[in-house]
Order: sequence, then structure tokens, then C-alpha cells
Amino acid sequence: MIENSSAVCEIWGLILANLRYVSSSNVSFDLLSFDAAKLQKANFHKVAWGTETVKKQFGTTINRFTKQPQTFSVTFKFKGDPAKRKEQIDKLIFQTEKDIADMNPGRLYWNDQYISVYLIEHSTYPEDSGMNYTITEGKFYAPFPFWIEEKTIIIKPSEESSSEYPENVKAFPEWRDWVYPYDYAYPYARNIIYFDADSALPSDFRAAAYGPVLNYVNFFIDGHEYKVNYELRDGQVMFIDTRDFIPISERCYVLNENGTKTNVFDYRSPDSTLFEKIPAGNAQMNYSRAFRLDLTIFQERSAPI
Repeated sequence: MIENSSAVCEIWGLILANLRYVSSSNVSFDLLSFDAAKLQKANFHKVAWGTETVKKQFGTTINRFTKQPQTFSVTFKFKGDPAKRKEQIDKLIFQTEKDIADMNPGRLYWNDQYISVYLIEHSTYPEDSGMNYTITEGKFYAPFPFWIEEKTIIIKPSEESSSEYPENVKAFPEWRDWVYPYDYAYPYARNIIYFDADSALPSDFRAAAYGPVLNYVNFFIDGHEYKVNYELRDGQVMFIDTRDFIPISERCYVLNENGTKTNVFDYRSPDSTLFEKIPAGNAQMNYSRAFRLDLTIFQERSAPI
């Protein structure tokens, strides 16, 4: 059961945010409430980049920048009677250790941004004898060292030219045949959709193509073709996911009407690199619009904002 949170927190007296931890079993902990797991201190905004270099007589030449997995030191504070504190701590530790046992990370949420983590260290102790609170210190380990904010575009199929529609319309009136769930104006013309990836880095994405689709699924982003030579029946959905930490069986598959999955990775077109990321900034999508296509963009940041 998910426990909803609407609390607002001030971290280090500087930044306001809604904070929660959601385990891989979908159990949510409000990190700003003594009724769950009050987060007293954390270092979510500590960022470091590495370098791969070649030594020179004076200094180095940088070949590329790298980023190691992130580790966040955290301190939780539990208040109330000893039985309540024990129950709260046991619940948090049980869920984080289940994440580890299942090899399936939980998520730290900062507003709508999240990072996948494991609690790899924890130590619990009363701060002083007779005190009415207990301290738990720990470390969250993030194997993929970026915070993610998801942005989704939904494009409905069209049977005729979209030239009758205005090129700049905010939000998503019901008479339009595509949806952008943000209050920005994005020009739209015929089979071209312009959008932006709000990240300094190229963004991964997940595309969902809804059947029926004849012969093959394909679309273009900034001139790069994504194509799978597989036909879809009505009720089937094809997913293409560019994230390289997703199991290969989940990166290109079809969800069938009965809930089963068909791996279609081997049907990818040899003429396209199926898992190319979306460039940072403004981008352009082009496709036939003969079928519905949902595009979820995973915008990456080194620290939450």
C-alpha cells in the first residue's frame, strides 16, 4: 500500500522540496514526517565528475568526462515511544533489504525527479540515554548516477493532414490529436513534432507504438531512424527503451493482448541504431502518424532542482 505525502521540506535551510523514498515493492516513506522516516540530513547535491586524461609535459589532455556511481550519506531521526520507533525502523530496513535481495532498487524522489538507489549501509543508535528519539545513519548507493525527470508526449494517429490545426497551441485542448502534458507552446506541422529535452546531456527515452501497425514500426528523431520490422495487431503495443541498464529482453518487445511479452529485438532494422539517445535541447520527431505513439523522455541531471 502506498502512503501519500504532501509534506514540504527545507534541506540545509536552502531548498524547498517534497521528499520520499519508494521501495521496489511500491511502499512509500515520507522522508519529512516523524510518522514515517524523518530525514534529518542528506548530501543529495554533492556532485563530482571524473576524467580520462593523457599526461602532457604541462598538464593533461582530457579525452572524456566520466561519472562514478553516486553515494548519498543520510541521517534519519525517529521520535516517539520506543515501540513505535522500532516498528518504523524495522519497516524501512525490511523494505531496503528486500530491494537488495531482489536486485531491484528503490527510488528517492525530490519533487518529480527521482534516482534509483540501494541502502547499502545503516547504523541505528539512541543519541543519548533516555532520549525520546533514535538516529539511523546510512548510505544510499545509486548505480546510475543521475536524477531523472520524465516528460511524456502522446501523439494520436491521424487520418488526414494536420494543417488545419494552429501551429502553436498551449496545453492540450481535446480537439487536438496530440498531447504534451506541460503548458508550453510547441509548433506542430503535418507529421513533424518539435519538442525539447530539458537536460544538458543526451536523454534516453521509451517509445510505445500502439497497434494495429502494418509491416513495421518506424519513426525519426533529428533525422535518426528507429525501425523494427514487426507488424502489430490491434491491442498489441511495441516498446523501445534506450536505457542500457534495462535488461535486453525489456528494451525492444511487444506487449500482447493477453499480457504476455514477445521479444522483438532481433527484428530491429540493420540500417538504424535502435537505441540512439535524444540530443540535448530542441529536437524534431517525424513519422507517418498512422498509429499512436507515446514518447517518454528521461531527462538527466547530476543533482535535483
